Amino acid sequence: MTQVLNTARTKGVMRHLRLSRMMRRPPLLVHLAGFALIVLIPALLFSAFLILQFSQQQKEIAATQAVDAAGIISDAIDREIYGLLTAAKVLASSSLIDEKNLAEFHRRTIAALASTRTDATLVDPSLHVVVDTRSPWGQAPFVEANTDAAETVFRSRLPHVSDVFFAERSGALAFQIAVPVVRGEQVVFVLAITKKTRDLGTVIAERNLPTPWTAIIKDRAGHKVIAALASNGRVRESETTSNTPSLAEVGGELHEDLIEASYSSVLTGWTTLVALPDAVIGQPILRSWLLLVGTGVLLLLFSAGLAVFVGRRIAAPILFLADQAKAIGRGGPAMPIRTNIEEVAEVSKVLAQASRERREAEEQNQFLMREMSHRAKNQYALIAAIARRAAKESASTNEFLETLSEALNSLARSADLLAGRGWESASLDDLVTSQLKAFGAGNSERIETHGPAVSLSSAAAQTLGLALHELATNAAKYGALSVDGGYIRLDWSLGETFVLNWSEHGGPLVTEPKRSGFGTLVTQKMTARGLGGEVDMAYAPTGVVWKLTAPREAILAH
Repeated sequence: MTQVLNTARTKGVMRHLRLSRMMRRPPLLVHLAGFALIVLIPALLFSAFLILQFSQQQKEIAATQAVDAAGIISDAIDREIYGLLTAAKVLASSSLIDEKNLAEFHRRTIAALASTRTDATLVDPSLHVVVDTRSPWGQAPFVEANTDAAETVFRSRLPHVSDVFFAERSGALAFQIAVPVVRGEQVVFVLAITKKTRDLGTVIAERNLPTPWTAIIKDRAGHKVIAALASNGRVRESETTSNTPSLAEVGGELHEDLIEASYSSVLTGWTTLVALPDAVIGQPILRSWLLLVGTGVLLLLFSAGLAVFVGRRIAAPILFLADQAKAIGRGGPAMPIRTNIEEVAEVSKVLAQASRERREAEEQNQFLMREMSHRAKNQYALIAAIARRAAKESASTNEFLETLSEALNSLARSADLLAGRGWESASLDDLVTSQLKAFGAGNSERIETHGPAVSLSSAAAQTLGLALHELATNAAKYGALSVDGGYIRLDWSLGETFVLNWSEHGGPLVTEPKRSGFGTLVTQKMTARGLGGEVDMAYAPTGVVWKLTAPREAILAH
């Protein structure tokens, strides 16, 4: 009994541990499902927001459509008036006016306006009507002729579209389009074309509007020019008799809230008002609600299925990647896996490449260790040789230590340059700067260099570094670098042989030393022997001149 209880307790603990581990590091399927929910929940909330905002958006859309409709109707009226304005300008430019052949002008004006259902009057500056197409030529003009538009044009010298007025002769509302007749700098007449407002009904009748929409065109004074009501997709003139009707009055039975829009014409100054009932936009809301809810449910189901499908397809190759990583950790080969997921395949390829590179790196490290051992032995041999030479040429222990220390510092500077390039090569320019900087000559005022770019081998860099160091030491103690104004000129060339010239200028008088020491040994014998070349050194009164000639192969890095 006790064993059964212990087994059950152990299983419970194991389940708890697995659950705890899953909570800390859930599997990929859980992450994808969570990602799907993170994406869908905001989408569903946004859908609910859309439902709440849909009505307002529909109102805004309807308002925009109303503005567009108002603009379309206003543009249609403007095109009609602009055509009459153009006709008036053409008539105003007639040469018959200049010839004062007003009878012929009267006849031709009637013929020109016969199809426009308009009348024309010609008014002089005293506002007397001299031509009226409503009356036969020779008879007195009709007395009720409206001269307000003519008076405005005489004053402004610009075309003018009047507000609506009541024409007694025709018994209807009308408006005038007046243009100046300019001759020279004067307005000699004003030509006014009169048109009934109800004739504009044929213009807006060609525009399509949804059934419950209404429209009113008002002049600058707010008086009705024309009112229209949409019926069966067509526009007809409203039967309202009010001089300043509202949109609700034009609609007749429309008494609910309206969505209104207006548009003002730049040409006439008239305002076009368009309205539709607010209830028209309510019907699509329920359909939109059902559509959004249904779409949300489908997206939820689709995302859950997609998470399961994608999770299984991704998890398997990821586990293979883990096996690859373990193989790399053991130092064994890691072969790339086959998968149709490009990113996983790329990671697998990189891991396989890393496995190969690791093995190659290990082989390279072993090679470098052997190479470093070889180079260290060479360095130790060189240092030992320098120490022996310095001990032989030094007169005291202090001189030996000083000479050895300076030689080791020179080797260290050369080694720094070589280490930056994997001990393969060093630039001659950098070597010169590095060796001479310790003597305050690493600037353009104390040293001049001329020559092509040369990449030195490691052996050549160390040998030349020691020689340059010794030359600079002598120059600092006895030569050009020991006084202000002295400088060193270094120039080299590279052809079949390498030639390097060192010359000192501006220093004290130079005499050849009576005893050759370690410096002379380094700059002449060790340099010539180390590079397989020749060294010439002259102690000219103007300064030391040192020349190295060495084979090209002994200098250049391979």
